[in-house]
Amino acid sequence: MARICLLAPGQPSVDPRLVKEADALHEAGHEVQVLCSHMIPWADATDGELLQTRPWRCTYVGGDFNGKSAEYWRTRLRHGLARRLPLAWPLSDRLRRYAVCRVLPELAGAAMRARADLYIAHYTGALVAAADAARANRALFGFDAEDFETGSYPLAAGPSPMDRLVERFERQYLPRCSYVTAASPGIGEAYNAKYGIPLPTTILNVFPLAERPRELRAIPPDGPVRLYWFSQTIGLGRGLEDVIQAMGQLKGSNIELHVRGRWAGRHKEALFSLATSVGVLRQQICSHDPEPQSEMIRLAAIHDVGLALERKDTENHDLCIANKIFTYLLAGNAVIATATRGQQPIMETIGDASFCYEPGDINGLARGLRLWYENRNILQKARQESWDWGTRRFNWDLEKKKLVQQVEAVLHDGR
Repeated sequence: MARICLLAPGQPSVDPRLVKEADALHEAGHEVQVLCSHMIPWADATDGELLQTRPWRCTYVGGDFNGKSAEYWRTRLRHGLARRLPLAWPLSDRLRRYAVCRVLPELAGAAMRARADLYIAHYTGALVAAADAARANRALFGFDAEDFETGSYPLAAGPSPMDRLVERFERQYLPRCSYVTAASPGIGEAYNAKYGIPLPTTILNVFPLAERPRELRAIPPDGPVRLYWFSQTIGLGRGLEDVIQAMGQLKGSNIELHVRGRWAGRHKEALFSLATSVGVLRQQICSHDPEPQSEMIRLAAIHDVGLALERKDTENHDLCIANKIFTYLLAGNAVIATATRGQQPIMETIGDASFCYEPGDINGLARGLRLWYENRNILQKARQESWDWGTRRFNWDLEKKKLVQQVEAVLHDGR
């Protein structure tokens, strides 16, 4: 048994990949601790519910929004000021660290005190902290690339000073990692090409079979076809405009768009205004409140078609595989996905369970929707294919074995 410390700048309930990793390593017999920080006020309640069901320890650093507000606001002020001084970053490593992550010094200090055998970082700020702790304790450290962080800027704008700072730290620390894993093959290949590190092992962001319904729901031969999309934030620029405009081409069809999350600003009014302009009735768009991550698959399962609408506006969006796709497969939803470099290979694998369209190709999206709407047998076959792929390949019960093998190989070689 090894002592393993996972580090992340965010909160567990908004980082399901971190939680699944901690679960898998604990189940494999290791002593697991998670270090994180408060970022989103509403996530405190969902964190509380989540952590009550977990056997591993979780420690927050850097203060919270209530009891330790002085520390929280101090670190937030420090972070905000440092981010506004890019011209001074070349002069001070401490200032660079303050800029890249609000709680980097606190994460590093807590990680050093944890005295782990292996530190696993999620995101760049945690990577620097993990490297510091590993050096102090003569331990190992690894990195899990949930995203291609230096490819997150809009392609039309080019990299910002913060993007260059992230790249500086990644270039410094990634070659020293004992291993790197990535959430998609495209993300792993991008890290390999950019930094010359060994090709990261792909650990898909799939979900446990225990979170799905007991059986696939049959769809009625008539009634609405329910489209489903979820995220922490509902707003413009997320692909929903494509869906609304495609629904506008299918006037008279009983198709509903269900969205789950928190609306950003006045984006709700903007999307409903778009719907009105293309002839989509207000009652065809149904908004639902957020729910815990553990319920996402069961909530998706009451709908028919899942939407994974990644854009190509950033390299990261083009390379990633939306977590939604794997939620939909376990739920037994037919899948509509944009044809990004990350998602297209998965869509080709699952075949008739899905169809792809180019972002912005409203006519192509409308044709695919029309086929499934007018032929419910084809739609049901697509849903069955999706369910079967979730059962036999795309689930955490299988995928976590790759993670455990990777970690235990590194621990064995490092002893």
